[in-house]
Amino acid sequence: MQDSSTAILQIADQDRQILFSQQKLSKIPAKRAKIRAALDKVELRLKKIAAERSQLKMQVKLRERLVEVENKKIAVSNERMTGVNNQKEYMAVQKEIDQATRTIRKVEDQILEIEEQVEPFDVELSEVEELKNAEAAKFEEADKKFKDEEASLTKIVESATKIIKKMSPEVEEEMMAKYQKLVGRNLIPAAVAIDDAFCLGCAISIRAQIFNDIIKAGQGECPNCRRLLFYSPKEEAEPPSGAKAG
Repeated sequence: MQDSSTAILQIADQDRQILFSQQKLSKIPAKRAKIRAALDKVELRLKKIAAERSQLKMQVKLRERLVEVENKKIAVSNERMTGVNNQKEYMAVQKEIDQATRTIRKVEDQILEIEEQVEPFDVELSEVEELKNAEAAKFEEADKKFKDEEASLTKIVESATKIIKKMSPEVEEEMMAKYQKLVGRNLIPAAVAIDDAFCLGCAISIRAQIFNDIIKAGQGECPNCRRLLFYSPKEEAEPPSGAKAG
């Protein structure tokens, strides 16, 4: 096979590797997103639980502040009690103290009820936190594999690109023009070696006359897909050692 033919076949093989590698690379983001989605779902659930728990805790704080306000009222009323001059004033101050005391009891009962509602959230929060850590570890492991795969595939593409650049000057201009036109039509590989009447590019049988012409010339085109075809006869198997010639 001529040097130009050998070079174009090597280029075609590298283009094929680039195509396959790029196809695999294009699928990685979706694979990564699928695994990441499981982690995102758990994180979203965790945020929702934390937000609901936070609202309940805020209600507790607001009521605790109300208790503080009422306790201050009682303290002020107790100070006023020492200076009352008559029964009427005493009854009025005592009423303020009683009212504040009732408010405190009511609010404290509310605080207890809310805190009881918080407890299940604490349990669920702990469970979901563990689930999140497990999903995060799973994603981290998968993401490392994806990064390794991306690095490996990128290396293949870069290496193949360098080989194509190196081999291109060895191909005849007319042959390279035909080849690039086929590649532009996404017919990859655009050049294939054949050893029988069958195009390995489009999987179509080649008529005997056309195949004979390819054998004689050493090269030709597929009548169906127009790929560049190069005849490369099968290597005959060597006879077993010790076998006698017929």
